[in-house]
Amino acid sequence: MSPLTCSLLAFLALFAAADALLPNPYCSKLVLGKQTKDFIDFSLTAPGGVVTIPDKCSRPGRRLVGELISVCNVPNSKPTITQAIQSQYDIKPNFAMVNIDCPSNIAGCDKLDVHVTEYCEMVTAPH
Repeated sequence: MSPLTCSLLAFLALFAAADALLPNPYCSKLVLGKQTKDFIDFSLTAPGGVVTIPDKCSRPGRRLVGELISVCNVPNSKPTITQAIQSQYDIKPNFAMVNIDCPSNIAGCDKLDVHVTEYCEMVTAPH
């Protein structure tokens, strides 16, 4: 391969890597709890407002300990996502509900792409 071709390929690789690091201007994310090596990825479509996120981690011997939730409305707008408050006395993260703010007069806000990564942890029974 010629030096010019090698240089061009190296430049294209750097450009692609730099582009991958830029955040999507049409997406927001919310991180709750902690991240572990044991996780489950899934997607759902939801309108704006309060959205219930299903718990796909919890089962006997395993529990949900964290979430990374991103919501996108490409190419129309950037919705915002916040933790939905159950009560003022609830101090632990509410993994089940989030509030997505996306004005109804903007195209796509009735069908938002929501990507969820749920982080799981093994639980040991008392001895």
